[in-house]
Amino acid sequence: MAQNGNQKRPAASSNGAAQQQQPQQQQQQQSQQPQQQPQQQQQSQQQQQQRAQPRPSGPFSASDLNRIVLEYLNKKGYHRTETMLRAESGRTLTSPNKQSPANVKTGKLPEPKTTPAALDKNARPVSNPSIPVKRDSSVVSEEQLKETTAPENYIRAYSMLKNWVDASLEIYKPELQYVLYPIFIYIFLILVSKNAVHARRFFDRFSPDFKLNHSSEINRLFSVNSVDHIKENEVANAFHTNRYRVSITRTTLNLLLYFLNENEGVGGSLIISAINQHLDPNIVDTVTSKDQLADGIKMLEKGNSTDTHINTAPIKLGPYPRDEEFSKEIETELKIRDDQEKRSDKHTLVQEYKAMNNEPYDVPEPEVKEEEGEKKEDDEASLPKAEEKKPTTKPAAQPEDANMESPALDAIPLPPKTTLDIKLEVQKVKESRDAIKLDNSQLALPSVCMYTFHNTNRDMTCLEFSDDCRLAAAGFQDSQIKLFSLDGSPLSNKYDPELADDATSKTLIGHSGTVYSTDFSPDNRYLVSGSEDKTVRLWSLDTHSALVSYKGHNHPVWDVKFSPLGHYFATASHDHTARLWSCDHIYPLRIFAGHLNDVDCVSFHPNGCYVFTGSSDKTCRMWDIATGDSVRLFLGLTAPVISTCVSPDGRWLSTGSEDGIINVWDIGTGKRLKQMRGHGKNAVYSLAYCKEGNTLISGGADQSVRVWDLKKATTESGPEPEQPFVGYLGDVTTSINQDIKEYGRRRTVIPTNDLVTSFYTKKTPVFKVKFTRNNLALAGGAYRD
Repeated sequence: MAQNGNQKRPAASSNGAAQQQQPQQQQQQQSQQPQQQPQQQQQSQQQQQQRAQPRPSGPFSASDLNRIVLEYLNKKGYHRTETMLRAESGRTLTSPNKQSPANVKTGKLPEPKTTPAALDKNARPVSNPSIPVKRDSSVVSEEQLKETTAPENYIRAYSMLKNWVDASLEIYKPELQYVLYPIFIYIFLILVSKNAVHARRFFDRFSPDFKLNHSSEINRLFSVNSVDHIKENEVANAFHTNRYRVSITRTTLNLLLYFLNENEGVGGSLIISAINQHLDPNIVDTVTSKDQLADGIKMLEKGNSTDTHINTAPIKLGPYPRDEEFSKEIETELKIRDDQEKRSDKHTLVQEYKAMNNEPYDVPEPEVKEEEGEKKEDDEASLPKAEEKKPTTKPAAQPEDANMESPALDAIPLPPKTTLDIKLEVQKVKESRDAIKLDNSQLALPSVCMYTFHNTNRDMTCLEFSDDCRLAAAGFQDSQIKLFSLDGSPLSNKYDPELADDATSKTLIGHSGTVYSTDFSPDNRYLVSGSEDKTVRLWSLDTHSALVSYKGHNHPVWDVKFSPLGHYFATASHDHTARLWSCDHIYPLRIFAGHLNDVDCVSFHPNGCYVFTGSSDKTCRMWDIATGDSVRLFLGLTAPVISTCVSPDGRWLSTGSEDGIINVWDIGTGKRLKQMRGHGKNAVYSLAYCKEGNTLISGGADQSVRVWDLKKATTESGPEPEQPFVGYLGDVTTSINQDIKEYGRRRTVIPTNDLVTSFYTKKTPVFKVKFTRNNLALAGGAYRD
């Protein structure tokens, strides 16, 4: 009751005041009645409009529902929908209420010409949130930027993209997987600059997906934990300062962008930003092979437009032409040997020599008995005379394309031939005739002779065999070179009988640093070596002493190789260059510059006119000796190239990488023919072709020698006839089981179907493999205790 009384008292007092003021108000109303009539009409119109508007039913008003919906959209991350709803709400503002500033002060509505800016300027803050108020766009952007660029959002966005790529159709998955790798790298670098802990978690979680194809870069990025590390790390700095080029079809790119736009609110915008800032898409019409998806950092192309057309330069891959006078002298010597042998079970040495040089030669008809001879004479008597004397010859092999033409005879200056050269050529012809034929690698596997070096204390760094298989040279970390006699004959001084002894090994001392590579000259009279001391030395195998020291490299020399023509040799160095030398000059004749990192290996083409280099920049180049220009560039590798080898016919190039992958290339077109896996994830140290060129052997850090069939899974025709090999699949299974036993499942890679067989050692990494002229495979390495 007390409460009711208190509530009624203010009402009574207000009524009394109203009665006192009533006479005055009546007078004012009489004087202002003409003026109030328009106002009353306006108020009545407003009341009618308010009555006509639908009122919200239920406990929530329309403004409350809008606020609830906006909060829900913001919570779920639907920022685009939230923005659109706020924009629509701003356009359909509710009518001003009676307590608006306009009604309080003037009692009139704003004039129609009044702008919204003027309203906002004159209006006072409204505590009621029912009326949507336009938010400051700059404030929204900053708030959303802090929320969306959090490290957790980057990880969630990449995980979403990866799951979508894994679930994509097979027709799009290869292209999307190639795009996924650079996105992973750039998100990792972004996280490093934001939060090192989240960056490490992100790297450890997703980096195993790329170790198979990008193990080198992943291993080098493992140590990046801060912004300073990005500047110091070569790979991280290259990614950070350059765009990564990816080849992708327009359909796949549109599919990717549509997915990211559709999921913009949950991280798609972060991926789009990374693509826009760091990727360089190369739109292609179709993708028929993985080689078309060759990607990389744009700085690898050096911005040179000629790199895109470098593989179109004309080259001549045919055998080096012979000197006619020298050939006649060799044929004369071979005829003398044929007359001495008088063997009918094999073709003559002259025929073998012509076959080696792709020249036509007469094929003698088989001898027949006297009775058969008489019958044959009777049969031939009835033939026309025009067919009586038709010579039986084997035609010469014709070049298949313009690239297989032979270079000019004077393309490379060579010293005059000597009697020793004739003797060596005769020996090559004899060994070629007696060689084991490996025409069908599935039926005739090569024999491998393995040389194991004990008690090296892990100091042995390189190994090389001579062409006559009599000598082996090994380099060591203590700057020494050791020569070994493989046939047990003593290594005596041929020019000083007083120094003659029965020793089967010699030590060559002259370098002042680790010896990284050695190689024998084709005549087996000289040895060349490259060392950490930046020099290359030439040694005489007759006196076992140093002859010349070649200086020119600015950093250690990793590899050295003699030309098959002799007189010239090439070197590869840490100074990013390869150089061509001649034995009679102490300065380099050519400097092959173009690689962006160490040149790890070097080899010659069989015709001696070209040099191949493999580098840590994951490219391989072919150089023309005559001009010093790069005429072929082999791209698409995923690890540094540490071994190269060219087929005997000069058409194919094989490269071995640190990730255990062997790539086979067509030199003429510069395109990759196939990839071969079998060494797991271990480096491939050495490669060698057989005489026929259809079989390749490799040795690596996985302590095994592998035999590969090069004709399988390529566009080239296979061996004739193609017959099944019973133990093929079983050998691959044995190889997988052996790899799992030795290295575990994580470092085991399933071999490709062109792996013919594998030869395992105890604990000996295979430093060198080589085919002799008899098609006997040699292999060697240092035993690891």
